[in-house]
Amino acid sequence: MKLPPGQRRVLKAVAERLREGFSPTAHDLTRLLGLRPQTLRQHLEALQKKGLLRLYPGGHGRPTHLELTPEGLLLAGTAIPLVGRIPAGPLEEAWEEVEGLLALPGRPGLFALVVEGDSMAEYLLEGDVVVVERGPKPRRGEVAAVFHEGRTTLKYVYLEGEEVVLKPHNPAYPTVRLPAREVEVQGVFRFLLRGREALEALAILRRL
Repeated sequence: MKLPPGQRRVLKAVAERLREGFSPTAHDLTRLLGLRPQTLRQHLEALQKKGLLRLYPGGHGRPTHLELTPEGLLLAGTAIPLVGRIPAGPLEEAWEEVEGLLALPGRPGLFALVVEGDSMAEYLLEGDVVVVERGPKPRRGEVAAVFHEGRTTLKYVYLEGEEVVLKPHNPAYPTVRLPAREVEVQGVFRFLLRGREALEALAILRRL
């Protein structure tokens, strides 16, 4: 969604205040951005109509508190969607249904998955939260989430002419060779959260 400069500026200011641990108010933004209250109100109401922001008027002279919606968090780059669990073992069924948002810095194309299985151990462990990027073509040997006949898995990916080779990290699992036309790369691995870091990320998951 493309926003006019004024609305984008307001959205980013709300996101920055939330990142700093504050509950932003319309009064805060008036002072912070140097806008007239009426101008700010127009921007806030426009963002609310677009489903990016919620306004909570205090009434009786009290400040209006602001909250970003899940769509607003994503657009502001302050969240990554968690789309479910992905097996790192044999090809299994996986559903890309957004379960919520992880309060982590994001950008368009990034999404998170929880690893299940052990074919990528000790590199990726069950329970790890992995963040992958939709769009880029994987380099030779990069880890990627790949989709084949309704099933998804995490593997090292090697593109070899008309075929795709999917290689596990765990030697107990076989390497799989498939026709390239039958395989869709859903996202290339970017980073992971493990242990306490992963638990904290899941604990602050914003339910949709």
